[in-house]
Amino acid sequence: MRSMYGITRGGRGWRVELKRGGVTLFKRFTFKMHQGEEAALLRARVWRDQMIKKHPPVPRRQRADMLRRNNSSGIPGVTCRTGTEGEPRYWIVQTYIGPGAVLRKCFSVGRYGPDAKRLAIAERQLHLRQMAGLARVHPDEAWLRAAPRRPLPPDCPAPKTARELLRSTNSSGIPGVFHRRSGPTDPGRWIASTRSKKGPSFHQSFSVAKHGDAEAKALAIAARRMQLRKATKTAAEPPARTRQRRGAQSGPPRHAAGGLS
Repeated sequence: MRSMYGITRGGRGWRVELKRGGVTLFKRFTFKMHQGEEAALLRARVWRDQMIKKHPPVPRRQRADMLRRNNSSGIPGVTCRTGTEGEPRYWIVQTYIGPGAVLRKCFSVGRYGPDAKRLAIAERQLHLRQMAGLARVHPDEAWLRAAPRRPLPPDCPAPKTARELLRSTNSSGIPGVFHRRSGPTDPGRWIASTRSKKGPSFHQSFSVAKHGDAEAKALAIAARRMQLRKATKTAAEPPARTRQRRGAQSGPPRHAAGGLS
């Protein structure tokens, strides 16, 4: 199915995985964050299509110059066949230059001696000169690249941020607000917590013994809203910059003439 090219279903979301010149383009679209399987799939397809058009196939020659994992010679397209004692017997060069076209040549160490490897490397360069065009890709990818852009439908819900997601252990129904107790007899406390990777994190708790359960929960909810506003404001503010006047000297100021030394 062409529309599912590069997309697989995981336990919690859709996975998009594409390969370009030895580099993997990967992104996960979780059902929870994107508010359902269908919305997550729509966004996964849009991202996949963007990556396909942004990263076209590499030239065949560039791809041929990549060293594969099973290569033991250190030279792409050139391999060494050894004898029973591990001694080199043949240097073999093989190059795929296009659909249905493979060039191959073997250089015997018994015939050419130490020059066998050098000759194989030189032959490889001759092969590469015959190579042109772009690397082949899956037919579905070629079809998707040529297809017109498919925008998201207007009713597709926006993905939620990590702060908006409700965890499975949450008992309040509100992200970032939860109840904790230290023991069976402890009435506990309602906690508002907001973490940030780049900015400050916030944490406030409200005792049920002091405020009552309903009031403590309400205070935690209000605190969570305030924390989110502070976190958003902090993330939007540019970092502070210090600027020194031209000609100003750093370090402690010098005493004026005639002052104490």
